[in-house]
Amino acid sequence: MSTTSADSVPTPADAGVSFLPLLFVNFAMVAGTYAFVTIAGPMARRMHLEPLHVGAIIGIVGLVWMIAAPRWGRAADTRGRLPAMRAVIGGFVASSLLLAGYVGWALRDGGSAVPPVWAGFVALLVTRAAMGGCYAGLPVAAMAWIADRTLATGRAAAIARFGAAGAIGMVLAPPLAGWLAGIDMTLALAVFALLPLAGLAGLRRLRDDGAHAARQAPPRLKPTDPRLRLPWCSAFALYSAVMIANSVLGFYAIDRLHVRTGDASMVVGYALGSAGIGLIATQSLVGRLRAVAPLQCLRWGALAGGAGFVSALAAEAAYPLLLCASYFVAACGLGAAFPAVAALASTRVEAHEQAACAGAMSMAQGLSMVAAPLAGTMLYELHPAAPFVSIGVVLAVVFVAACGDGARAPAA
Repeated sequence: MSTTSADSVPTPADAGVSFLPLLFVNFAMVAGTYAFVTIAGPMARRMHLEPLHVGAIIGIVGLVWMIAAPRWGRAADTRGRLPAMRAVIGGFVASSLLLAGYVGWALRDGGSAVPPVWAGFVALLVTRAAMGGCYAGLPVAAMAWIADRTLATGRAAAIARFGAAGAIGMVLAPPLAGWLAGIDMTLALAVFALLPLAGLAGLRRLRDDGAHAARQAPPRLKPTDPRLRLPWCSAFALYSAVMIANSVLGFYAIDRLHVRTGDASMVVGYALGSAGIGLIATQSLVGRLRAVAPLQCLRWGALAGGAGFVSALAAEAAYPLLLCASYFVAACGLGAAFPAVAALASTRVEAHEQAACAGAMSMAQGLSMVAAPLAGTMLYELHPAAPFVSIGVVLAVVFVAACGDGARAPAA
């Protein structure tokens, strides 16, 4: 466990404005990711791509994330947290601009000269993979930087603020991207591609106190490390719950709540918007509650998240917007649990292992992006209620595990 003293390491709240550039960068990069997802459908139609192509283009991010995250962790250890973040931003902006440039070229002259489908698919797949590989490094390097500069008691609060910034980007990007795409699709992609550059200048004001101590870090930490077992498995369960619930929501609204196909997107949008509001509100609250232990946030956050998703089964055809309340409650729970697992993992490893720890934990998110949507659709084929029931069971297991003897950190 980290033994950094209170005198030498201020919390981000103590650091004041110096923490804001990190928050803005996370906001901007999450916004850029969700902006593309918003535009993907209309863009695919104009480029004659099939839904399967779009699914692969979006899904490639999770696979690349899982591979890239540990490597970014080693880079943050050997080169420093801030240099790694600058490389992340540069790579993300460059790959995003390449994507925007290709889309602009492909749709030139009103879309009268669209390239072959295979060319568009390959171009978008490669640029999206590059975007995902670069973005995977931001939470890794940022979590390590936060761990270098926070006490264990305030770490969950700092991570919650970082997460809340990303949640704001997740909520604001889709409507703004949709509005800009109505003017020009390439303009929308270019605006969100350049947005992270605004945070790059702010990173120059941050200090990288942990780099010199981290240069002797081990190559990597595995999820099977006894210290990381509970946080890693909990993170995988939490991220998978979100991916499963989101992947089947539209089908559930149409098949079980009898929402018209034309109205399903609106219902899904309202539900996910409610979830975004709940996520922002809870993470903002957790960001002010430094005294609350991460394990406590994990226990009750997982329980509330599971209850929220299971309560979606109580929504009736006459009141489909009750899904909004269910997803809001679930997001409030997960908004407390997400920073808790990151803080729990961080406090169980040594100071020189922070970036490797963040890389290992980030693998859980990448793996969930690949496995959870597939699992969700398979469960839905068995029974429309099965995905929500399985989420409730899995998050109940997380609650029990966090309450049990296994929740205690192994001796250093």
